[in-house]
Amino acid sequence: MEQNELRNFSLRLKDIAKDLSFLGHPRFPLKTLNQIFPQHKSFISQLEDVSLPFPVDVPTKRGAMDAFMEDLARSDLSLLIKRIFTQRIQDYHTLLTMMENFDTPMFYDCSVKLYGSSHKMAKNNAFLYFLEQMPSFTRPDLGVKGFEASAGMDFLRGKLCDVFHPDDFEVKASTSLLSDSSSGRRTLKLNPNKNYSHKQLEVFLVHEGWVHLGTSLNGAAQPDHLWLGTWAPRTTFLQEGLALLTEIITGCLTPERWNRVVLRHLATSMAEKGSPINDVYAYLRHHEMEDLDAFKLALRVFRGVPLEGGFAFTKELLYLHGMIELLYHLHFFKADLRSLWAGKMSFEEHLVLLDHKNEIKPQIKYFPAGLQTKDVEERLKKLKELSFSLFHQGFL
Repeated sequence: MEQNELRNFSLRLKDIAKDLSFLGHPRFPLKTLNQIFPQHKSFISQLEDVSLPFPVDVPTKRGAMDAFMEDLARSDLSLLIKRIFTQRIQDYHTLLTMMENFDTPMFYDCSVKLYGSSHKMAKNNAFLYFLEQMPSFTRPDLGVKGFEASAGMDFLRGKLCDVFHPDDFEVKASTSLLSDSSSGRRTLKLNPNKNYSHKQLEVFLVHEGWVHLGTSLNGAAQPDHLWLGTWAPRTTFLQEGLALLTEIITGCLTPERWNRVVLRHLATSMAEKGSPINDVYAYLRHHEMEDLDAFKLALRVFRGVPLEGGFAFTKELLYLHGMIELLYHLHFFKADLRSLWAGKMSFEEHLVLLDHKNEIKPQIKYFPAGLQTKDVEERLKKLKELSFSLFHQGFL
């Protein structure tokens, strides 16, 4: 009976989460963007304007959440599961508030609530030392950009078939991405307007494919705990940290890629401290980022917030912050990589799975064999050792 009840609540949670991934399809003040960046008129024409409403009936969605919480309180589910579901519902309420306050300072306040801020980290000397040492973990990309997008997608399909059943996923082109690649529940998308090097495709493979796609497929395949297949903002911290960590320990991370990750962090910090979008864009161009790439990253940083500065969409911080939190997590809780592939989960939820694995029994349908090599173990060990200074300095 309890398993049926758990399944029912998991399905209801999944239904509530539907349509709340609007952060991946944001609106922008297109008239203002065209005035500031006339050179990017073509790309701007593919974006949606802030005047267009999101396809969500907010009162109905909040009503469904309230009914969910009332039924959850009366259910026979364990207190652990009730706490997980309650925290996720709270996240969804925050998302709805963000939706209602798009393009306002309130959006930024909600973003900080979900994803944190750069202010504390920028003043931490141990964090800065960590960043300075990280290039030693990178490997140069010596290959030419010889893969056109169609060949790149074929490459990714073939490599993903080594890990996942071909019926479980698809690879397709998308022209509206604010990055070169992304993944959904069962789809990996690639920008079709670029050529790619072998190293770049390897990064997409492990970051978007092995991690984001793999945890989605594993979560959806859970026999009882279907909530592990459902996204919530609190799962992003672990997801992005795990994706970046996987790039590093598989030897895929290049100096250029690492610089891009750091620039995401610095651009977000600039926006939070008052820099407007045109200044952030100029800063990225000054650091030799290609014109359109700099514009797309500036858009990512200013998703949902006013363009004049003082605000940012702070999810861009989670690549670095999530990786450091994950190193702490792996070291102090003696966690293994494989258990992180059970589905979409937060750090707190992962600890629940570790502490109650005989009760929850998470299934791991897919886990990349490329993460079970001696080289991966050695890189992870060295990365943990480098991160010890952060722990001793009270970073977390």
